[in-house]
This record gives sequence, C-alpha cells and structure tokens, in this order.
Amino acid sequence: MHYSLLIRDIESDLLQVHERYGLGLTVWSPLVSGFLSGKYTHENMADKDNRMSGFDIMPFDKEAGFRLVDRLRNIAGRHKASVAQVAIAWLLAKKAVSSVIVGASKPHQLDDNLAAANLVLGVDEVTALNEMTKPAPVYPNWFSELVLDPQVKAALVK
Repeated sequence: MHYSLLIRDIESDLLQVHERYGLGLTVWSPLVSGFLSGKYTHENMADKDNRMSGFDIMPFDKEAGFRLVDRLRNIAGRHKASVAQVAIAWLLAKKAVSSVIVGASKPHQLDDNLAAANLVLGVDEVTALNEMTKPAPVYPNWFSELVLDPQVKAALVK
C-alpha cells in the first residue's frame, strides 16, 4: 500500500482493518518519490534535471510538504538523524506497518534509509506529525461528523 506522512488516504479504511485484525502492512514510497528526503526546495523544484520537475504522479500539496520537511528537519536535528529517517521512523511507529519498501539511487541513501529502523520517535513527535499531516475526512465520514450527535459518533467509533 502507498502510505506516507504526505499521503495518508489508507487511514480512512484499510489501515483500520489491518490494525483491528492484526494484519501486517507493507508500504511503498515512504519518501514520496524522494520529496521527504529533504533534498527538494522551492528553488530546485523547477529544475529540469530534478526528478520532481513535471513528475506529479504523487498527489500532495507541495506547500504543505515543504512545511512538513521543515518540521522533519527540526526533529531530525534533535535525534542526529536525517529527514528521511524521521519520515520512515514515523511509518515504523504505526502499529499495522510491518515493513517499508525503501528505494535509493545511491548506496549512501540506502544506508540512510535502513538506519531509520533504529530511530525511535517520541510519542510527542509522532503526535505532532500526526496532527500536522492529518488527512481530511472522506465521504461519508465528513458527512457523519456534520450530522451525528456526539453520543452516536462515540458509539460508532467503538
């Protein structure tokens, strides 16, 4: 399944099923084609030699992505880790995620990505990243949130 800090669509259904029944989930493109590696900036996004230039197969808000990378960079600094390691560690902190398929075009990128397995984020860091990248509810969930009274909503969550 495709799952990352920037693209969390599966949380509205598939992830919940995996968590509920104890199923492992293998995720791919945890760095969203390298965007969450931290190497892309406003300045180099338009560079024609840049992988992300004109490559919009991953549907995410680039501005929100840059804000996220700034937050990841801050967390990475506290752990003496890379931006990519923090993004991958967030996935590995998810109960249902059993493995992450990482890609690399250079050996040092592979080493860096694999080192994420040794990075344990604090609960406050995971919570902050969850809140920052929380996806908008999908239909019919957003409709239910508008019309259901609090007791009914609470009963449906259980």
